[in-house]
Amino acid sequence: MRYFIYCRKSSEEDTRQIQSLDTQLRLLSDLAANNKLEVVEVFKESKSARLANNRPLFNLMLERIQKGEADGLLVVHTDRLARNFTDAGLVITLLETGELKEVRTPTNLYNTTQSLLYMGFDFVFAAHYSRDLSVKVKAGMESKLLKGEYPGHAPLGYLNVRPGKGIIPDPQRSLFITEAFNLFASGAYSLKALSKTLYKNGFRTKLGKRAYTSVIHRILTNPDYNGVIVRKGKTYPGKHKPLTTKAIFDTVQERLANKSRPRKQIHNFIYRDFMNCSVCGCKITAGIAKHKYTYYRCTNGKGHCEQHKNYWSVDKVESLFQDFFSEITLSSDLAQSSFNLYRDSVLEGKKSEENHLAVLQQQLDSVRKRLGRLEDMWLEERISSNHYDTKRKELLKEQSDVENSLKGCRNADPHSTLELVEEIKNQAISLDKIFSEGDDQVKQDLLRSVLWNCTFQNGKIVSTRLNKLWQPLENLNKTSEIEIWRKWWDSNPRDP
Repeated sequence: MRYFIYCRKSSEEDTRQIQSLDTQLRLLSDLAANNKLEVVEVFKESKSARLANNRPLFNLMLERIQKGEADGLLVVHTDRLARNFTDAGLVITLLETGELKEVRTPTNLYNTTQSLLYMGFDFVFAAHYSRDLSVKVKAGMESKLLKGEYPGHAPLGYLNVRPGKGIIPDPQRSLFITEAFNLFASGAYSLKALSKTLYKNGFRTKLGKRAYTSVIHRILTNPDYNGVIVRKGKTYPGKHKPLTTKAIFDTVQERLANKSRPRKQIHNFIYRDFMNCSVCGCKITAGIAKHKYTYYRCTNGKGHCEQHKNYWSVDKVESLFQDFFSEITLSSDLAQSSFNLYRDSVLEGKKSEENHLAVLQQQLDSVRKRLGRLEDMWLEERISSNHYDTKRKELLKEQSDVENSLKGCRNADPHSTLELVEEIKNQAISLDKIFSEGDDQVKQDLLRSVLWNCTFQNGKIVSTRLNKLWQPLENLNKTSEIEIWRKWWDSNPRDP
């Protein structure tokens, strides 16, 4: 078998104790050498896996696996592959179709039906970790903002001081920032003229050049210079010293608003990326008629499709997708009943596992006591050295076997797992409601999570293809047999 090595380090992890790319490569190279594995290429990527379609090298690697250039993947942990359900589904799909034969880590091998189930839960935990970490980071940031502490790199004209002390005016550049606000508020300067004047007075970029008008504009529109901190539309009082007054800042904003030009509008057609023509296979595009009405139609990229003559309004398309989500939304009662069975099974399995661990621990304690007694007998010269050595090797071998058995037992908290699975269940029974009540961004995110693509013809959805993690939903509502429902939780993300 041929293997790709994949090493990933999130860009936001630069200051945290996360294994570096070089460390990951060393561990995986040792794994390949010790097991005599053939490595055909190494991929190293510094990208976050929290969001889907964020890693070009990862996507390229999967494409090359589909072409047959490698049969397996070596990673230090499965969370290096994905921290979101979309990318996780891509990996598991390749494993299920056989295009990817196995995934190896220094401690685990994923190449069987049971191991894919464990991998699925690993991906769930990884996704949960990312969401939980994001919540904690936002909470920490909110606490700093409420205290008036500047939460990041100091803007031009300020300097960062030690943690907890915020920012202070830069003795060399802060005077130029104040001068910029005062001169522009006077009404006698344009942005270009102000840039030239500041350069003449000594204001330079790091390269010693004149600041572009875009830099000057960014300075003049930054409310942080007014003694406040604005983040995501909320304003917090800052502890740092302002470099201009609120009155001057407001005057500058009024002048800039009067001189601003209208920007070209960029439209977000939220359904376009998920629609293909059923007749010719081309993409469905979107446009705006009379600067008011949004419509969708076939691009007719091959030049012989009659479907491009049909136009579908955005309301029509949205209604079709609403019907689609209504069809795959799970029955609340059946989903809860099947989850209850799954929960009882998991807890019962955990109880059996704990009993097994207790037996193994008793065996380990017994072996250690026997080793102690054997040493006492040898020290008391009640047994010969040869007998002592032979018996000691046997006991050490037995101790090693028991310790390996203990390491092989999974000891995860079932309640955490059940909470995550229940979260998935709650989403599955609310898909139609999430879509109908969500804004454009929510609708687009939901489509990207659930739907791979769909085909249209004559203004109707002809076929749909769900992402792997959600594929069992397509036919689940067609049966009321609780055992089939239960298998969805038990075997997710495989088909029941």
